[in-house]
Amino acid sequence: MLRKKLFHALLLMTMFSLVSCGGGDGGYLGLHTGLTGGGTVKFTIINATSETLYVYNYPTLDNNPTTPVTLAPNHPLQLPLMVKPEVRIYFSNKPLSNSLEKGAQPDVFNYSKDATVTYSFMEYFYEPLYSRYNVNLSYIDDYSYPITIKFSNVPTSYTGCESGFEYGFTSLTAVKNALKSQTDYRWDALIWPAVVETDWDSDKYKGITIDRIVGPNKVWPNSGGHWVPHSYDAFSASLPMDGHQLFISFTNWDGWQGLTQSDNPSPSGTGYVKALHSAAKADKNGNYGFYCYPKDDQTNVFAYVPDSTTCTITIHPHDK
Repeated sequence: MLRKKLFHALLLMTMFSLVSCGGGDGGYLGLHTGLTGGGTVKFTIINATSETLYVYNYPTLDNNPTTPVTLAPNHPLQLPLMVKPEVRIYFSNKPLSNSLEKGAQPDVFNYSKDATVTYSFMEYFYEPLYSRYNVNLSYIDDYSYPITIKFSNVPTSYTGCESGFEYGFTSLTAVKNALKSQTDYRWDALIWPAVVETDWDSDKYKGITIDRIVGPNKVWPNSGGHWVPHSYDAFSASLPMDGHQLFISFTNWDGWQGLTQSDNPSPSGTGYVKALHSAAKADKNGNYGFYCYPKDDQTNVFAYVPDSTTCTITIHPHDK
């Protein structure tokens, strides 16, 4: 989750809309879910899947119901950035009617909060007062659709990203295979099971196929929960939250929360992070474009990007 400073002055903000850029719905799509700084800075969203996706622009601190727009394949969407301290853009294959549309975030370990919906998210933070934004991909929680980010019109004075480089990975299958190849601990148990067996509501998952990976940061504190698939017990047994297998001087949980890639050992040397990195490429500065554990400031967040820089976000198939 983004942890940035709140604004230093009150800003005059105007209502925003999502606008289609060619085909599909065309024109104004009728979404009013927040405020922007005039809509001058936009992300371009590309749906590279074969599904129609539901797009939610959700300020996580507001807890207000949010209405989606649909995004057909190959019909780019221009998204004016919201002036909020913390925003997630969710992409899902079905409406998140029991979570975002009720002012709560979805939860794969809570059947009553859209656990059977396939979705992924990215995050951003926009500061029009300083003509800059932060944007990142987070794989510390749960995800299905691979997301990539590409920047263009990057000023030569800004070195936080490489112009034209596509950050992120495009294949969830590649990540799954890489997790299976890490044999020191049960990293493969982070993959959502084909057959879901939980304490509660197992029968409601029957006939529903979900391509999904859940990161350690989400699994550890929820281990043994009534809606957590029993298959995740294998991960928690091999790497207990309070164990010392990964970091020696810290528990697995404390090291995951507090250490950075400059530490030795660090989360970046674990099988989970290695698996994700193996499915992506690093730019010339060694930046993969996503973070895998909570220290996002030290793990590839794109900070203070000049708002003259164009950002294109592509959503890839979850079954590739």
